[in-house]
Amino acid sequence: MFYNFQSGHITKAQPTYDMIILGASGFTGKHVIRETLKFLNIPSSPLKNFAIAGRNTSKLSQALQWASCPNPPPEIPILTADTTDPASLRHLASRTKIILNCVGPFRLYGEPVVEACVDSGCDYLDICGEPEFMERMEVKYHDKAVENGSLVVSACGFDSIPAELGWMFNSRQWMPPAIFSKVEAYISLESDKRIVGNLGTYESAVLSMAYCRN
Repeated sequence: MFYNFQSGHITKAQPTYDMIILGASGFTGKHVIRETLKFLNIPSSPLKNFAIAGRNTSKLSQALQWASCPNPPPEIPILTADTTDPASLRHLASRTKIILNCVGPFRLYGEPVVEACVDSGCDYLDICGEPEFMERMEVKYHDKAVENGSLVVSACGFDSIPAELGWMFNSRQWMPPAIFSKVEAYISLESDKRIVGNLGTYESAVLSMAYCRN
């Protein structure tokens, strides 16, 4: 933060990074790095620089190498942060415009990241598909996020985006566009290789069912 003598207001200093990927060494984080690299060094892209962050710098380095293959990894800054260390999260949030949070289950590990972003006025985005977490964050941090100009956006993952697009497509097949009370969707997966999941997704699903109420 710094004081602007001309306007008489306290304003935020320019962030060091356009984006930080938190939890970048995990199953999802590695794929996020790989997709993000596609937007670097493209003149029309608003993404000019980014960093990756997590608990283990060695694993982060390995994730960057995996995401860059077959090319050599670019010089992307690797930062240390832990969801159990609020100071490290506030430090991240103060250095970037937005944090992409890949650390789940979000019910267990997401709130400290949201809080750090909201306190710093940094934007937050995740791939969460956990309704209880999203609703709790909105109730708890909405007013402060508005006050500090922080956008908190969840449900940007595979289990959410196709459902939203499918709902929009179907609603526009009616004249005028319909508002449905219920939509049922199905998905079919095909692969030449064995389809596997990961522990974080499994744990999120189990915890979501555990908190269901009839």
